[in-house]
Amino acid sequence: MILCPRVLDDGLKAKDKMVGIVIALCTALGWAVNSVIVKYISGKMDSFSINILQLWSGSIILIVIVFLSGRGNDYIHTPLQSLIFLAIAGILGMAGGNTVYVKSLSFIDVSRAFAISMCSFPMLTTIVAVLLLAEPFTGVNLVGAILVVVGLYLMVVLGRRRTASPVVGSNSRKGVALALLAAVLWTIGTIALRLGATKVDVFITAAIRVPIAAVALTGLRFSQKRKEALQFEKYGFRNVGLGMAAGVLQYGVAAIGYVAAIQMLGAGRAVLITAVAPIFVLPFSIFLLKEKPTI
Repeated sequence: MILCPRVLDDGLKAKDKMVGIVIALCTALGWAVNSVIVKYISGKMDSFSINILQLWSGSIILIVIVFLSGRGNDYIHTPLQSLIFLAIAGILGMAGGNTVYVKSLSFIDVSRAFAISMCSFPMLTTIVAVLLLAEPFTGVNLVGAILVVVGLYLMVVLGRRRTASPVVGSNSRKGVALALLAAVLWTIGTIALRLGATKVDVFITAAIRVPIAAVALTGLRFSQKRKEALQFEKYGFRNVGLGMAAGVLQYGVAAIGYVAAIQMLGAGRAVLITAVAPIFVLPFSIFLLKEKPTI
């Protein structure tokens, strides 16, 4: 049997889409595990220190991978336009969005904060991707978007009244507001990432935006001139170790998977698939963090 180029091309695209979907799901799982670890140490470390620790841990791993794999020359000669977009993605999405999200965990449970931010994020990104990037939007995408909105309503409105295990010093409204703000910053970062990563290797892309985010957030923290900033020796070896492990998972593994999924599926479709992350985080929050889920 002789297959025409069109059939071969369609088969290749279908295979790429399936690979992209699997990568997006693995990325969502990585985010879920990271969120549980961060929640565990959020009561022992401030949000800036946690995110800075994670960013530098991921940065070191990524840069080592880039140069050991022979990508160093391409890394150094990244086009200026891509570099600018990736810098925006790192500063707003990672340095800003992730720090705000970690702060939200101080006020509401991880299962709720994660669901709110991860439901809002794909909705916002899909809308912006369709309007500004002209990405396709199908009927299936619409159904998924509607379900996301319904889920967000259940978590924000009904969840506020029925939360069974509020965190110490909880402030539900402030926690929800911070989780939503994190989603907005992630959306801006994702669109910038989509524009900057179009023709750039996934490892190089991650190795640019993560270190830039690390430098930006570290500079901001020290500019505040707070004596207690980044005093890791006070946090304990175990908490620092967990923070580093979370950083490798979030910014080393999931960061690469996220870029790959966006390149294969587009920003809108990739983030809608990663919206499954709250389902992954729920069993971890119940069995490891002893949170009590509501209906």
